[in-house]
Amino acid sequence: IFFRCCRMALSLSNILIFLLQCYFILMNVTVERYYCHSELTKDDTRFLVPETVAFCRQYNPLFLGRPKWMKTATCVSAYGFCPFYTLIAIAAITNAWAKLRIPIVLFIGAKLYAIMFYHLMEFTSRTPPQHLGPYFAVEGPYLVSIALVLFKTLIHESNPTTEKDKDA
Repeated sequence: IFFRCCRMALSLSNILIFLLQCYFILMNVTVERYYCHSELTKDDTRFLVPETVAFCRQYNPLFLGRPKWMKTATCVSAYGFCPFYTLIAIAAITNAWAKLRIPIVLFIGAKLYAIMFYHLMEFTSRTPPQHLGPYFAVEGPYLVSIALVLFKTLIHESNPTTEKDKDA
């Protein structure tokens, strides 16, 4: 029973990781790409923009201020991270963590660096987030995903030995 529960939990974690990657991809191809190319305004009716503008006005005004570093970081995320979110989603639905470990871990390292830089810049800006609950409700899934994905890549050992090595 214990092992069955553990397997189910691992399956549930794969589902959660897959759903998080879908959320990140959705944000990449909508809000982040819109932000990369133009200012988001209250009159903008593109998908998810009115909600983003309303949220940022109240909880993350720096995002709407569009400092150059944030625009650049958002563009990198919008266009550079999407393929890796897709790769992680594939690993989650196929349980191919060991096989895809190296590119995933390299990406997670880059993502962790990017998100830590982003939060450092946010919290040391002239307009740091004042309400941490809503702020981290939006930012938290990225941190949760990083932890889950690292856990998955660590528990699924790669198989460095081949049949040829076993005979030797």
